[in-house]
Amino acid sequence: MKRKNTLAAAALAAAALASGADAQQQQPAPVRMEVAFKVALNSIATGQPEQAVRILRKMLATDPDLIRVRLELARALYEAGEYTQAQEQFRIVLSSGELPAAVRANVLRFLRAIDEERGLRTSFSIGLEAPQGAGRSYETDDIDIDFGAGPLKFKMDREDPPLTGLALSGAFRKQWPLKEFESGVNLTGYVRGSADLYETSGTFFDKEAAELGTGLQWTWPRTTSFVEATAGTTYRDKEMSEEYIGIGTGVSWRTQAGLTTALEVDFQDVSFDRYPDVGAQRTNASVTVVKPLRGRDQVAVKLSYQRQNADRADIAYDYAELRVGRRTEIGGGFLLEPSVFAEGFWQEEATAGLAETRTEHEFGVDLRVDKTDTFIFGRFTPYVEVGFSKRTSSIDAYSYRDTHISAGLTSAF
Repeated sequence: MKRKNTLAAAALAAAALASGADAQQQQPAPVRMEVAFKVALNSIATGQPEQAVRILRKMLATDPDLIRVRLELARALYEAGEYTQAQEQFRIVLSSGELPAAVRANVLRFLRAIDEERGLRTSFSIGLEAPQGAGRSYETDDIDIDFGAGPLKFKMDREDPPLTGLALSGAFRKQWPLKEFESGVNLTGYVRGSADLYETSGTFFDKEAAELGTGLQWTWPRTTSFVEATAGTTYRDKEMSEEYIGIGTGVSWRTQAGLTTALEVDFQDVSFDRYPDVGAQRTNASVTVVKPLRGRDQVAVKLSYQRQNADRADIAYDYAELRVGRRTEIGGGFLLEPSVFAEGFWQEEATAGLAETRTEHEFGVDLRVDKTDTFIFGRFTPYVEVGFSKRTSSIDAYSYRDTHISAGLTSAF
């Protein structure tokens, strides 16, 4: 708590230094904006950061370029314990070319404090969405099966999906300090968990997944690394689909301008309910680069790769995805998050009865729109997400066009 109070006091002092620069680059704000801003600052000072978040979000809905307001929004989110969103807002603030050196240094200290923050943090979302595959239009339902006597043509028996279902997701992370080294490196321990639930009519499209991890984290002024052990399980159609245990590691670093790079890799031992006597080993690796822009939005590029080795070569594969996205705030309190992606899937050997391996490529676009200045039940903001993709497979029955749409609420703090 002492660290949070010290950082908060420093932020106020640094922000005061920035106010002169703000006055030069912006026209004087209307009186009502000044009053609202003072109320927000007072809310933070008196331990009501959630109220400040609501006020500051509405101010940014009027003008997303108000760097001073965004700085205080980041601080309010930090005080409210919403560290992920606070981290994003602080990172965006760093991309402003008008930011005084004292403010920049203080923002970087805030970002390190977020990495080291002790205590419990949580996030939650609820939405309505069509089940996976509901918007698919397959190229054909015919598939050739060959068990040695020549190919036979069969028609795929595909389940008719319901129109919509309920999607819930949540996550938590609890960490505590372990040691401060004289070199300036701090060591923390943590436990984290996440869960996803999708429920709709019938059970065929239902899905439940959970993951639990625990590890150690080392932090420097602008670098964080970790090593952790994980365990997870996935249920489909009310039956266990797969479970795994693994170990992972990663490192991330950021520049003074907010450019953030993260490298992660993990190794998993996987078992499947469908193949009880088959063991599999899975390797996941990713690199993510996030570049904030102009003090109001950011661009992210993520390249991920997955390799699965297995006792059966037909369930061994390589998978890769490249995704490029942008988060842009526009007037009216709308946060736009468009993205484009490309995927590739390469099966090692053909499934028994099929004449060839599955080699697939998919390209698509997604768009998510959040209404950041509208609060439901005091702490949730609404969103809508739509997407379109096209998958081409070496086996025509697995080629399709896909559309999806969902809407829901996500926690604002």
